[in-house]
Amino acid sequence: MARVPTEKRLQALAEAATGVFGRLGYRGTRMAEVAAAAGMSSGSVFTYVESKEALFHLVFAYAFGLFDAEVPELPLPTPAPGETARLIEAKLRSVPVPKLEAALATERPRDIGAEIRAIVEERYAIHERLWPVLAVIERCAVEVPDVEEFYYRRTRVGYFGRLARYLEKRSAAGYVRAMPDVAVAARIVSETISWFAWHRKEGRDALVYDDESTRRTVVEFICAALVLSPDP
Repeated sequence: MARVPTEKRLQALAEAATGVFGRLGYRGTRMAEVAAAAGMSSGSVFTYVESKEALFHLVFAYAFGLFDAEVPELPLPTPAPGETARLIEAKLRSVPVPKLEAALATERPRDIGAEIRAIVEERYAIHERLWPVLAVIERCAVEVPDVEEFYYRRTRVGYFGRLARYLEKRSAAGYVRAMPDVAVAARIVSETISWFAWHRKEGRDALVYDDESTRRTVVEFICAALVLSPDP
């Protein structure tokens, strides 16, 4: 039987750990269960990671491409206190949102529909790409205080705030519908994207809707809800 390359085994372990941590949380995850999901024996996991903390770190190091160039020295050591949280925060903060930033810097858009569509598509693509690790963050945050602190009190709040400023700016200029509370409107937009691009994939709704038609419908729905119809 051909030997499975180390990088493939490490990938299998990272993907299995992502799924188990995202489903069971940090405390509920057992090394043996991750090993079984990765098709390994319990003992062989320690060939790749030194501890459960190292396995948790692997989830994010793998997802954010730290091992794309080469396989690290194994087993991965237990990270220093706060190291995993700092990695997650740095990588999430570096996720670009150029469409939203460009819109915030523009006073008069040429096409408000195209501008909003680009912002929604940008956010949808981020959630589609990162949802497995975002699920781990949300499921484990309550058990890892450093992660909860930055994710809920800085990262998410920061994006909601920028989106709310954008809606307020375009509403004041008469491009989008005025809302009683732009912060709530921004949250509705973001959570709608989040559910269809991410949360539905965690349960039985994963196969109910076609991915492409779902994405297009969400984009068009949000645009139609926000953009003012031209006067006849």
